[in-house]
Amino acid sequence: MIKVVYITKRGEILANKIKKILDYYYYESEVIYSKNFKISGSERGLIFIMAMGIVLRKFIDKIKNDKMTDAFVVVCSEDGKYIIPILSNHLGGGNYFSNLIAKNLNANVVFTTATDVNGKVGIDELSKMYFLEVPKRKDILKINKKVLNEKVDLVLPKNWKPIGKVLSTYDISYHNEDYVVVDDIILKPKKVVVGVGSRKNIEGYKVYWVIKKALFLRNIPLWRVDAFSTIDVKKNEKGILETVENFRKPLFIFGRDEVNEVYKFRNDLEESFFVFKTIGVYGVSEPVSILGVKKLTGKNFDEIELILKKFKKDGVSIAISVG
Repeated sequence: MIKVVYITKRGEILANKIKKILDYYYYESEVIYSKNFKISGSERGLIFIMAMGIVLRKFIDKIKNDKMTDAFVVVCSEDGKYIIPILSNHLGGGNYFSNLIAKNLNANVVFTTATDVNGKVGIDELSKMYFLEVPKRKDILKINKKVLNEKVDLVLPKNWKPIGKVLSTYDISYHNEDYVVVDDIILKPKKVVVGVGSRKNIEGYKVYWVIKKALFLRNIPLWRVDAFSTIDVKKNEKGILETVENFRKPLFIFGRDEVNEVYKFRNDLEESFFVFKTIGVYGVSEPVSILGVKKLTGKNFDEIELILKKFKKDGVSIAISVG
């Protein structure tokens, strides 16, 4: 959950604009008046529409704990012109959400971290962009200091591509291995699986465009997807089969018993009693995306992150899991 906190009436108007942006991108958010605001410790991020001094004096000590796991903190000016990420900018996503909001508000992001000010991509931000394992703390310090003074070697798997400012930060080469090398540091990619559900006899072009929209919502290029997955009821669904074949990715098929098993371990999944009456499971896209990651990694259900909850459009439902 992302909490958007305001003080004044003008701040409330901006807070609701920001919530609409987050809603469009399918991020869970809540607008809260400052007097009703409490820090639970489970927030994904906090967006404050108020003076930075208030945030620093009143809230920041209750939020900051460990830069590797802290929720992101962003401060916005009431006029909506300036967006300032101040905590957990890379690993927590502060920069990402600041850019997302600024793009939609036509605002300016005020960066203060050294790599961002100098137009560089640190290894911690690189790991978020490419969905890699989190670098060690000492490696973040080492590489981020180095990229400020020189181009660092970056070796990518052969079918991957440079993203954003990576080209201006790193000397890129490619290899046939399934891992990334930054200088002398090896980072293993996480597995990205797209779960697909649909109504009966769905047209292939609808499946294609809803998948593309879902990937856009999470800023994931198609080449970074490891597999697609669906339920056995849809194993002969032509629209799904043809689309995944065109994407040249594996398609995993899971049985209804396997899907129902996921619900025993996860309480964050959407449940539809209509779907249960129809095919015997409470949902398709979310649990099959989780099962796909489990199949590729062997991870426990609670170790897999559902980064896009069910996105439904034109009779197609999509969810994306990473682990």
